[in-house]
Amino acid sequence: MKLNKRGILLIALTLIISTLLLACQSDNKVEQSSKNIEKTDNNKNDEANKSDLKKNIIVGTSASYYPWAFQKDNELHGFEIDIWNEIATRNDYSIGFQISKFSGLVGMLDAGQITTIAHQMSITDDRLEKYYFSEPYAYSYYDFAVKKDSSLKTIEDLKGKTVGCWLGGNGEKTIRDINEKEKLNLNIKTYDGVPIESEVALGRLDASWQGEIKTLSTIEEGNLNLKMMGIKPFYEINAYPFLKNDDSKKLQEEISKTIKEMHEDGTLKKLSEKWFSIDTTTKPIN
Repeated sequence: MKLNKRGILLIALTLIISTLLLACQSDNKVEQSSKNIEKTDNNKNDEANKSDLKKNIIVGTSASYYPWAFQKDNELHGFEIDIWNEIATRNDYSIGFQISKFSGLVGMLDAGQITTIAHQMSITDDRLEKYYFSEPYAYSYYDFAVKKDSSLKTIEDLKGKTVGCWLGGNGEKTIRDINEKEKLNLNIKTYDGVPIESEVALGRLDASWQGEIKTLSTIEEGNLNLKMMGIKPFYEINAYPFLKNDDSKKLQEEISKTIKEMHEDGTLKKLSEKWFSIDTTTKPIN
C-alpha cells in the first residue's frame, strides 16, 4: 500500500507524540522517586535531630562549690560532676558543663541556655511551680559555722549577729525565714562565689549558714579554725530542675529512672562517701 505525503506526516507526528508522552511519564516517575528519597532522608534527619536534642545535655554548675562542684587544673571535679558523668554513660548522653555563679544559673535555665542545674539545688514550693524535678540524689542538713572559740551555741545567741549565706539560694530564703520567725534582727550578708567559711575565719562574719556537708568539707580542706554550732534545724532535698515542657518531662523521667537505679545499686552512696566521707543520699530519719 502506498502512502501519500500526508499519511507519512501523520504517522511521524504520532510517533513523536508517543515518544514525548513516554518521556514525560518517565520523568514523573523519576521526580516522584526523588521526592520519596528526599522525604525519607528528611525523616531520617528529623529523627537524628531529635536524637541529638535528647543526647546533648548542658549542665549548669559552679566552679567554686567544693566538694560538690569545683575546678582544679582547668577541669571540673566533685560529687555533682561524677553523678552527671555516670548518668551520661548509662544513657549515652553527650554532656557539656556551663560554668556560672549560682545566682546566674537559674536565669540561664529559665532562658533555655542550659538543660539543668547541678549545684546542690533544693526542691522548694516556689520552684515546683516552675520546674520538673528529678528523683532526689542527696539530702542536706543546714547548720551555722562559727569560730572554734566562739561563745555562740544557740539560735538565741545569734541575735543581732552578722550571718553570711549564698545569694539566691535556699540558704538565703531559709535564714531570712528563721530571722523573721525567731526575731533575731540578723545582719544578713549574701555572697556569690566567695567562700563564706573563710569570711567567718577572717572575722568578717559571726557565722555562716549553708549545707553542713559543704561547710565541713571546706573546713577540712582549708584547715580552718571553725566548728559547727550543731543546731541543724532542717534539711533540704537536692534534685535536678528542668523547665516545664514536653521534651524536658521525658528527659526528667529518664534521668529519674537512672538516679533510682544508682540508688539501688549503691553507686550514689559510693560517690557520696568518696567526696563527703558520709552517705548523704538517703533520707534522714528524724
